[in-house]
Parts: sequence; structure tokens; C-alpha cells
Amino acid sequence: MEDPALQAILIHDKSLPGKIAEGSEARDLLDQQILVLGAQLVNQLHILLKTVRIHDRTNAAVNQVVDATVTTVKTLARDNPVVIRLQNDFLYLGDAHLKMGSQQVAIFLEFIDSLNARGIGAISFSAEMQEVDLREFAYRFISVDPATCTFDDLKRQLKEGEIHGIDIEEATSLMIRVGQKNKQLKNLAKQLYVKAVAAVGEVLQSVREGRAPNFRQAKRVVQNMVDVILQDEPTLLGLTTLRCYDEYTHNHSVNVSLLSVALGNRAGYPREALVDLGLAALFHDLGKTSIPQDLLNKSEEFTDEEWEKLRIHATLGVINLVRLRGLTNLPGRMAAAAFEHHLNYDLSGYPTLSMPWELSLTGRILMVADCYDSMTSSRVYRRDPIAPNKVLTMMFAKSGILYDPVLLKLFVNCVGIIPIGCLALLDSHELAVVIRPSANRQTAARPCVKLISDRSGNPIDGPEVDLAEKDPDGRFKCSVVRLVDNTEYRFDTGRYFA
Repeated sequence: MEDPALQAILIHDKSLPGKIAEGSEARDLLDQQILVLGAQLVNQLHILLKTVRIHDRTNAAVNQVVDATVTTVKTLARDNPVVIRLQNDFLYLGDAHLKMGSQQVAIFLEFIDSLNARGIGAISFSAEMQEVDLREFAYRFISVDPATCTFDDLKRQLKEGEIHGIDIEEATSLMIRVGQKNKQLKNLAKQLYVKAVAAVGEVLQSVREGRAPNFRQAKRVVQNMVDVILQDEPTLLGLTTLRCYDEYTHNHSVNVSLLSVALGNRAGYPREALVDLGLAALFHDLGKTSIPQDLLNKSEEFTDEEWEKLRIHATLGVINLVRLRGLTNLPGRMAAAAFEHHLNYDLSGYPTLSMPWELSLTGRILMVADCYDSMTSSRVYRRDPIAPNKVLTMMFAKSGILYDPVLLKLFVNCVGIIPIGCLALLDSHELAVVIRPSANRQTAARPCVKLISDRSGNPIDGPEVDLAEKDPDGRFKCSVVRLVDNTEYRFDTGRYFA
């Protein structure tokens, strides 16, 4: 993880970034290495906080991790302070999203929890910070009991310790900025969703007619969708609540792509890998182009024989992809998405296998995203979808059997414990739609909602309300009393995301 060579270069040539042109390969490489150092800094801070819990200030183990952390800070700080920022349950180095590899997931989550518990939205380190400052910061950080102390208590502790070069910012001030509406981004998200649906329809129609499909346009749309998700995940995920059973295959393909990208992002995929994953997910049902349309559009329940015909679409998907792209040009993620998305985590699904099989990460991601969207959607043969919260409950009952348990937990972070699109009755007697999950893991049951009826039950176009916000007395302003099954009342919450 550590890169002494890069550290040495940056320390001795602080003007290096300014000498490298923006957009060049060298600049991209440098930016990637800086993000590696940012992840290294998070890892070092995590180790430091664990170490100071069991050793006193003069212990050699404490000194060793303090020295290493200060070196990393001075490498990154240069002319400006280095800022580790927490936003929407993600860590950022400045404005750049810090990716976590599979071995870092536990470290990142524990570090995020420690910041959330103390109400911290950002920590900044400047080049003037010395070993004594970092050591004192760590001991005072762990001395504050999150259960009884506030952010202001920690801020006061740091001031009393005469700590230089380290500052903290309260989470609420950041959440206000994050929660501001970005209409331009929302409009872009809607445009991309429509373009993605159109791209899916065009490719599927080309395959049905025996014409060579154009994947380039679809890839450009996915690239743009990934960029939006990295900026504002809930905006695009909210669009997955748009339901249209007449175009189920198209909508479903786009929804699975969005959900897969969001989950892949949580699992630590870099941007290019997210694009590949999103494109693979977009055409995971390509095999259905070889299934008769009258069977796909049948409005009654399928017979056992018809189910058997439908289940071969996973195998047909791979066959179609090989025919279209050639065996040597077939990306592994596209093959995995087509073949594995119905296999189940325990391989009890279909296609039936007669040999040992190791599931790919792509396949395991698709299993979660595909099932969630399928169950929360209207289908030709099942007009009434299942409420999102009930779907999550059903999926968790099969965790470790049908779904990868780690990915399923990460998926809940994407859609929320009270998922996007749920209808909620508040203790104020107002009705609200869940717009986005809580930005804080400690208040996961308090999402951001949009009020759609007043206390008397009259429909309104109300404001968005963050249920995690407190009044001046420190009490929550509103709480969810219970969830209303919008599917039972045939109430379409998707209208509030369109």
C-alpha cells in the first residue's frame, strides 16, 4: 500500500502536479497514486486509533504509526491541507472518491463509523502538523465517549490540547451543502435514463432482426450514468422506481445496470470497471431476444413447460454475445452477467451445472440487483409489485443461500434500510415518500423524505425533509411511525422521481 518512491518525489518536488498537464496520462497516473496515498492515510489513521486504545503515549508502536502517518500527510498536504471528508457514507480525499479494495472494506467502514459516532464530517491535516499534534489528537479523539459527548465537546478537547495543523468539521454543516438540490444534475439523470432505455431497445431489436447491434452508444450512456452516480447516487437510483410493465425488459435492464453500478461502487470498483459492469448489466437479459415475444408478453402465469423455455435465456445470452462479439472479444463481465445472474449464491438456480463452478463477483452483484428490481417491479404476468422494504426482508431471509451476504449488506447501504421509493407515515400525521437514504450510518432508519400530504391527508407538493435533523432542543423533528404498502393501494411513488 505504501509507496516511498512517490512520497519522496512529491516531498522534494511540491510543484510536480502543476508541471503535469491536466488530462494527460501522466496526470491521470499521478492522481491515481495520490488516491492510493489517501486510502493509505485512512488505513494509518485507523491503525493509530486502535493502537492508542491499548498503549500509552510513549509506546514504540504508537511512535511508529504516528511517524508513518505524518509522512503521508506531509506528502499529500504540500501547499494545501489534506482533507478526509465523509459524504453519503463514502470517504473522499478532497473531492475525489476514495475507493476501498476488498481487504479495506472493514477498515473503511469502522473508520466511517468512528467519524459518524462523533458527528465529524471532515478532518483536515496541514503541513504544519507535527508528531506531537497527531499523537495528542488521537488520544483526545478516543477519550470522547460518543454516547455522552457531542461534536462540540471534541472540538473543545482539541483546543485545550493546543493541537496545531489538524481541524475537524461538523457533519451537519456538510449535510446542508450536500442536501441542496441540483436541478441540472437531476435533469441530466432523467435524460440519461431515457437514453439508456432507448439504447437497450435499439440493441435488442437489432439482435432480433439479425442485424449487428451498436454497443458504442450504450457504452457512452453508461459512462455518463457512472459519472452521475459517483456525484449523486440517490438521484439515479430514485429513477429505478419508475415502473412501466409494457416496457418491462427495457426498464428492468436499465434499473439493474444502475443498481449494479451503485453496488459495484460500494464494493470498490474503479470507474472503468464500473462502466464495464454497467454495460454488462444493461444486456444481462440479451438471451430473451431468442425467446418468442408472445411468451415474454404472456399475461397469465407460466406453465412449467413455459418456465423451462424461459430459463434457457441465460445460456442463450452467452451464445448471442459470442455470435455478436466473437469468443475472443467477449468481455468476461458480459458473459458472467448473462450466464450467472440466475445461478444463485449456492448454485441452486439455473442453468443447472454438472461441474464445479466458482461464481464471479459480477454474477453475484447481478443476482442481488436483478432480483431486487424484478420483485419491486410490475410484470406482464404480475401487475402488482412488492413493496421495497418487504423485498429486502425476503432477500435477507435468503442471505448466504440465494445472495452473497456481504454484497447484500452493501446493497442496503445503496437503497437504505427504509428503501428509496417507500411510502411512510410520520408522527406528524403527514405522508411522505423516501427520496434518499440517510447520509449517516448511525441514523440509517431516518432517511430523507418528500412530504406528499398534510396532517389532514390533503395532497401537497411538500418540501424534502431530512428525518435525521434535530430541533434546537436536540430532538428529532419527525419520525417514521410505520411504512404504508403503496403496492396495496396501487399508489405509484415513482412519480416523485420523474
